[in-house]
Amino acid sequence: MKKALLAPTLILFLAVGPVWAKKIPPRPFQLREAVLLNGADIPAGTYELTWEIHGSAARVTLRKDGQFVTTAPALWAKNGSKYREDEALLRVNSDGSRSLIEIRIAGTPRAIVFANPNTTVHYTAMKP
Repeated sequence: MKKALLAPTLILFLAVGPVWAKKIPPRPFQLREAVLLNGADIPAGTYELTWEIHGSAARVTLRKDGQFVTTAPALWAKNGSKYREDEALLRVNSDGSRSLIEIRIAGTPRAIVFANPNTTVHYTAMKP
């Protein structure tokens, strides 16, 4: 009986295993200037920042007042020294707008790096 359950359990474990991710608790994150991220215009302000880590890949989500603002794929990159405070690294675009290219996380030597901040990802919801 035990051997009969071993194969299906192992297959289920291997199929579900890759979707496991480490979800970081929400934290406040302040943008002092309006930025572009993943095709979305994000006004200056304080946001709730969350991200999920899948190895070196990450998925970042910003919310404001409990409402979804945007999500973007990123890399979870290691740096040589710990950051003293959260920081946003911006790129000034040719039209004068600013793109968010990196979020540095206080208390850790890691940063969230947006591989291509100008890439727009479109999401659609399926109707039930």
